[in-house]
Amino acid sequence: MAVSSLALTACGSKGEDTSGGAGDSGTLTIGASLSLTGKLAREGQLTKEGYQLCQDKVNGQGGVDVGGKKLKLDIQYQDDTSKPDTAAQLVDQFNDKGVKLILSSYGSANTEAQAAVVERNGQVMVDSAGADNKIFSKGYKRTFAVLSPATEYASSIVKAIAELAQPVPKTVVFLSADDGFSKTVTEGGMKTAQEKGFTVLSPQYFPNGASDVSSSLTKVKGQKPDVIIGSVHLVEGIAIVKQSKELGVIPAGFGETVAPPTPDFAKTLGPAAENVLGSSQWTTATKGEDKYFGTAQKYAEDINAKFGHDPDYHDAEASAACLALVMAAEKAGDTSPDKIRDALAGLDTQSFFGQIKFDSTGQNIYKPMAVIQVQNGKAVTVWPTDSAEAKLIWPGTKP
Repeated sequence: MAVSSLALTACGSKGEDTSGGAGDSGTLTIGASLSLTGKLAREGQLTKEGYQLCQDKVNGQGGVDVGGKKLKLDIQYQDDTSKPDTAAQLVDQFNDKGVKLILSSYGSANTEAQAAVVERNGQVMVDSAGADNKIFSKGYKRTFAVLSPATEYASSIVKAIAELAQPVPKTVVFLSADDGFSKTVTEGGMKTAQEKGFTVLSPQYFPNGASDVSSSLTKVKGQKPDVIIGSVHLVEGIAIVKQSKELGVIPAGFGETVAPPTPDFAKTLGPAAENVLGSSQWTTATKGEDKYFGTAQKYAEDINAKFGHDPDYHDAEASAACLALVMAAEKAGDTSPDKIRDALAGLDTQSFFGQIKFDSTGQNIYKPMAVIQVQNGKAVTVWPTDSAEAKLIWPGTKP
């Protein structure tokens, strides 16, 4: 691994902070442990794309301006195989090489494992894809998440249905993977659904990464829920819609976290994906602008040009995490991890991703989520209405 200015000046092999400053090498190295293989490989690859585009954009403008000196951004990647223990070990390895700035892996389990190591080592991590609120309940001071908290994922879908669906459905059931993130999503969604006056049926849980959820669907079939909301990732989300059709479980509408905004969702399911709702950290209608990426629409064009597909929010949240780290280094005017940490804590800026600002726990509670619906094979924003690209289609099948 190339040794950056940060590596030369920031720490010893045990994470001891020995000095700060921009150094003399002209490079700012960031470590990124990613899920490039394993069950989260697809989302991990999208996360890597977001990091790569950020590096291109920053270096295309000469690099990171740290105290008047331009440092080339160099993101170093390692594959954590979608395993939390490996993700944590790789952060330690980066620290041993003197890399004190970290971009998170994909998913809450991996990010939670990394956050503990980052705290111990005196590193600093910007989290692009670990949304579970529980990560930020442990008093960590060195991890900052650009994305909205997990409790907002299903809650936003419930709010959109309550506001826009006609006729308003009465019953909702949550089908959830059993990982920590998905459980937190379900808790938040059920709470909001009860507050909105829905009858909330008993949730059904299945193993994280399951491609067969037929048992859970069979249990709710007789209850004939008006709405099924999946607290899921891509594999489970595809399984819910596909197997619902096969088993004759036909609610008025489907909503799912994570999966529907991902291009592979509609591509895999074809017509069965039509009108499924999904929550999204970002859409091309997101308001805001910054000097590196411009607007959300310009960001979408750049992802398409570089990677040959429409972006989804996994790309965008990764780029936003990288952007936050770059902006903090520029604000600090120094590569010292402590100074960058302090700059992150005080960051309050608009970007192509919306507002980037952190509360005292390190969460970005200031950026709302959007709700998309798959219409004619594409994910379009339907809520909030002030940024909607199309009207909600309800019930879940076209008339």
